[in-house]
Amino acid sequence: MSFRPDSSNPKSSGFTLIEMIVVIVIMALIAGLVVTRRPMHSAGLDTDATVRALSNALRLARSRAIAQDREVTVVTGAAGFAVDDGAPWLLPSGQSMSASRVIFIPDGGSTGAAILFAAGPRRLEVDVNWLTGRIKARELNVP
Repeated sequence: MSFRPDSSNPKSSGFTLIEMIVVIVIMALIAGLVVTRRPMHSAGLDTDATVRALSNALRLARSRAIAQDREVTVVTGAAGFAVDDGAPWLLPSGQSMSASRVIFIPDGGSTGAAILFAAGPRRLEVDVNWLTGRIKARELNVP
């Protein structure tokens, strides 16, 4: 007795061993490409993330000063920044920041600052308004 698929019965049709092997090989190739690929980010995305993190830390410090009715300090330096001597945010390699000390007071104002940020050819400035404590980041056009 030999087994032969019956072409009149649609349930007897299926995949051949060759088709299954081809599909497994293709899946293995795709998985290999995904695993060996480097993380999908760029220096520009790292720069934007760092500037957003600094802006958010400054806004947090201002909000904390208002909510807790006390002075809150943000210290920046070449290696990174910290809020109220908390855990520092360390800059990725290739990025640097000017040293400054911004103190936010309970009425929302601050000592003010212009924090310069450099990453490769890009130059950015994060301004802290001394009267209102508002934070604004902008790209500098450096020739």
